[in-house]
Amino acid sequence: MTFTVKTAQELMRDNLLVKHYAGSHAYGTSLPTSDVDFRGIFCADPVNVRTPFYVIKEVDDTSEEDTKFYEVAQFMKLVLDCNPNVVETLWVDERDIVHTTPAYQLLRENAGKLLSSKIAFTTSGYALAQLKRIKGHNKWINNPQPVERPQQVDYVSLVHNFTGEKVFKINLRDFERGHRLVPFSGDTFGLYQMDGYSPFNAESGNLNDDYQGDSHDLGTPLFVIKYNRSVYESAKETWSNYWTWKKNRNEKRSALEEAHGYDTKHAMHLVRLLRMGAEALETGVLQVRRPDAEELLAIRNGAWTYEQVVEYAEMMDDKVRNQLYPKTLLPKKPDIKLAAELTLAVQDLVWTKN
Repeated sequence: MTFTVKTAQELMRDNLLVKHYAGSHAYGTSLPTSDVDFRGIFCADPVNVRTPFYVIKEVDDTSEEDTKFYEVAQFMKLVLDCNPNVVETLWVDERDIVHTTPAYQLLRENAGKLLSSKIAFTTSGYALAQLKRIKGHNKWINNPQPVERPQQVDYVSLVHNFTGEKVFKINLRDFERGHRLVPFSGDTFGLYQMDGYSPFNAESGNLNDDYQGDSHDLGTPLFVIKYNRSVYESAKETWSNYWTWKKNRNEKRSALEEAHGYDTKHAMHLVRLLRMGAEALETGVLQVRRPDAEELLAIRNGAWTYEQVVEYAEMMDDKVRNQLYPKTLLPKKPDIKLAAELTLAVQDLVWTKN
């Protein structure tokens, strides 16, 4: 028996079931500057399915900017999981389909039977992930970090004052010259007057805690101080996360955040996902091309405040989970047998053709 093993790109080309516009173009919320995304399904050859050696689950079309195709078996698994970004392929508006086949039409005809009430949790879950990003970015926008990295010298506090002067707080930078730190226990130090020394490195800000002698020989320190290590480590992590986020920010999204105080594009997708999930529970239909596209675009343009977005997300999540989910007519579990039958039927259609 001889067979040919095709590449993923060749399988996508030869066994394509459907290709459609995705993202904003499919939702009806695209702008002249929007990226053009495509999604689709292809069928692997028997050697990819019937042997464990050449498994292919998905492929990106390298000739286009943002195009992803799922192998039909992987696609069906994700559909039964109610992955919002994947299940949309069975519900896109027909005007957004650029290539179709009888095999895809067979899947599309059974879209409603493949939907389960799990859609409540996947759409809500994806939406709350958007909300988490919005909150995180909002935190960075309203609490920007300084350019300078946190330094250990700024994270010390006064434990005891032996000078006789009324000193209740300590700034170690005031003792940069002619003083030395002597370790006592843990992160506690004595600060002594000592010519030729400094309690911290002037360049890095790290504490100079390398004294090796016996502190008992030095007598009473000026102060006993504590290095707040955990507070410093937390501040350092926050600083690092902020500047990593700042460095990797998408320029277009950055402009939205700067203009409105939060990522309004994330907010638009959050509202869309929550509404799609609610509609599916109520009607059994997933509306990909949005009837509320104008309102969604208004949200993207900053029509809602940050507080309105958060309040709406919390209200809709509660409605979906506690009101709509218990009453929906959608089955609680997906129809695995039907999914298996459809997968086999699609494979037979493609393999017989080939």
